[in-house]
Amino acid sequence: MSLKSYEHCCSSLQAFATLGKVEGVIPLLHGPQPCAYQIQIGSMTCRPSRLVTAGTLIKKSEVVFGGEENLKSQIINLYHQYKPRIIVIINTCLPQLIGEDIKGVIAEVEQEIPELKVTYFDSGFNFPKSMPLGNDAAWTSIVKVLEPREKVKGSVGLVGRSGADCGAFQSIDTFLKEAGIPVFIFPAANLNEMEKIVQAETLLPTHVVPYLTCKELSERFGAKVKYLEVPSGIQGTSGFLRGVADVMKNQKLHDLVDQEEERIRPQYEAIKKRFAEDPVKVMVAYGPAGEFSLSKILADFGAEVIMLPSMKNKFAQAEKELQKKKYGVTIFEDDFDTLEDLYEIYKPDAIFCEVQGRVEFIPKLMPSFCNMMYLTAYGYDFALDFGENFHKAMKRDVLTTWKDMVLRYGGTVRT
Repeated sequence: MSLKSYEHCCSSLQAFATLGKVEGVIPLLHGPQPCAYQIQIGSMTCRPSRLVTAGTLIKKSEVVFGGEENLKSQIINLYHQYKPRIIVIINTCLPQLIGEDIKGVIAEVEQEIPELKVTYFDSGFNFPKSMPLGNDAAWTSIVKVLEPREKVKGSVGLVGRSGADCGAFQSIDTFLKEAGIPVFIFPAANLNEMEKIVQAETLLPTHVVPYLTCKELSERFGAKVKYLEVPSGIQGTSGFLRGVADVMKNQKLHDLVDQEEERIRPQYEAIKKRFAEDPVKVMVAYGPAGEFSLSKILADFGAEVIMLPSMKNKFAQAEKELQKKKYGVTIFEDDFDTLEDLYEIYKPDAIFCEVQGRVEFIPKLMPSFCNMMYLTAYGYDFALDFGENFHKAMKRDVLTTWKDMVLRYGGTVRT
């Protein structure tokens, strides 16, 4: 993937918003004031209103003499005021550059407050190519301080990416529970629920993002990891659930999928017919890793899809191969300057990227959608709703009218 990636957001921002959704956990941003300001502003649309936005606000003098005392003081103050069970230090670029002793600070705090667990991870320039790595690294830092528990026989753990997945698992785990399979989910809305993931015998990632999280859970707690596919779209959801049924040797789950496919078939076929009658070519680019689920839904209904993947871990490699072979998705990973350059190659009818209304596409009057508005794209119902409304959301009639007006009164439309 090009280093000129359109994912301008820092991985620290994603980690901050992700960790702030879990009750019992407080993220502490260790960085300068500009960093804290940008991350607080950038995360306002994707974090709870009552998230504690704590930061050390490193000063110039601390760049020279070190900010360890400031960091320790902030950790202790946060504990006494809010009594969290875990504080996660998001160690940004500046303290990494000056080589601060984060582990030493944590050791001192643990001596003074034994009941508090403090962990950290390095973010910022360590992850220049992928914003969603902030998710994965944040969860991994929490896994490192979880305690072992006895495994539940025949159980599975669904491991997702952002805190938004907490409410999206229901479209998947409902089937597993009905089939009699014990299920643990990670992440969850609170730490008490989330830490139960260590009891799962088999881990099933629901997205390509949590590779490091699954690896840490496997190494620390001995769980088996089985990547199936992202459960988005009709075929993708069925493929995931049938994969679980095969892994767990559970015929009831296969039967439940049969019933669900029968229920949704008329609507599914109607949507595919609409896509066949009104073909669309869509470019899905980054922001943050939503391209893996959105491209699958669109291709499932018959759209021609060009995907620019944001991740390269083993889960992402497996998902890319599956999408190429099963769905005919075109994967673009070569270097490029701007998305406008790729428009000249593929001429898409619409684009999904990290910001709605990209400046280079506005003069073309081309529909653009923000990937961050479609983060929880799991299950049958999401896919059906997405497909049912997609052509309407493109506003082709409106854009055609505008193009005609521009051509008549304003000269030319950029193409």
